[in-house]
Order: sequence, then C-alpha cells, then structure tokens
Amino acid sequence: MSNVVWWALLVVCLAFAVYAANIIKNEKNVAISNGKALLFHGFEFIIPSWWTATLESENHITYERTDTRYDWVSHFRWVGDTDQDLQSIFEKMAVERQLVFDEDTSIVQAPSMLKEIYEQGIEALRIEGTATEAQEHRVYYDVFLIKGDSGVLYLESRSSILNGLLEGPFFEQAISKIKRIKKAH
Repeated sequence: MSNVVWWALLVVCLAFAVYAANIIKNEKNVAISNGKALLFHGFEFIIPSWWTATLESENHITYERTDTRYDWVSHFRWVGDTDQDLQSIFEKMAVERQLVFDEDTSIVQAPSMLKEIYEQGIEALRIEGTATEAQEHRVYYDVFLIKGDSGVLYLESRSSILNGLLEGPFFEQAISKIKRIKKAH
C-alpha cells in the first residue's frame, strides 16, 4: 500500500479518537441536561436518564442499568428519624452488608469537601472506596448519608471494581447536585 493510504488511515483514526474523547468528556454534562429530577424526602436529585428504577416504594428506590450487563446498583433509602450520628448509621449499614473497606483506598469526605451541599447547610457524610463484601466479593462502594428534616437518607452505589469506574462518576454527580427542597409555609 502506498504511504498516502496509510496517512489517510492514520488521519481517520485520529479524527475518530478526538471525536470519541469529546463525547466522553461531555458525557457528564449530557447526563445533567438529559437527566430526570427525583424528589425524595425533601431533596432533589438529577438522575441520569439511562438509570432504570427497578424498585420503588415510599422509602426506597433502587436504580440499575437494564440496558447493559454492568454489575452496578444504586439504592436511595430513607432511614427515618434516628438519634444516631451519620458515622454510626454508616457503620451499622456496613456491618449489615458485611463490608470491610480497604484502609489504603477508602476516602471519607466531610460535607465541606462538597461545597454546594455545605453551602445549603446540609449535614452529610460520604465514604467511597474498594471493599470486600461477605468475605468473598470485591466491590467498589460509594455511600452518601444526608441528614434531612426528619431523618436520614442513605444513598449507595455498589458495583464490581471495574464497573465502579463506569457508573461511579454519575452517582457522584447525582449526589453532588443535590438540592434541599424548601417547605412551603
């Protein structure tokens, strides 16, 4: 083959790579602009349009990707009124789920790290990282606890280690764009 054909092939491949990189870079913005508003126990979230609610009740919504085979699930749970602090609630839930976090890869974030949430005066706690579930399964687990007016929201994203990289950023975006809904007087 002549050099012209190889150069043309290279240019086409590079153009496709630039196009794909641009699509990936803008994916979070598209998720927000095409997202669905979820009002849940006094808070509003923007949920990516490709998340499917597979279980819905007054106090629990489960989202999954039904269009793929990703090992990923997200739960939005209303824990209800409790006198426990957020750390204690998280520890109880982690024990119930038989989660043991890796000390070197887990991150605990205070709400001041999530500026918009802190500015709304929302008391919150976020823990994310790799963990072992039931002494057997390796998972990527992201949990966000929010103190509401009359209870606590427990939001979690659970996936295999690799799938955490795929849906994790969208879960993070959904929780970072949270808004408290003002009650009408």
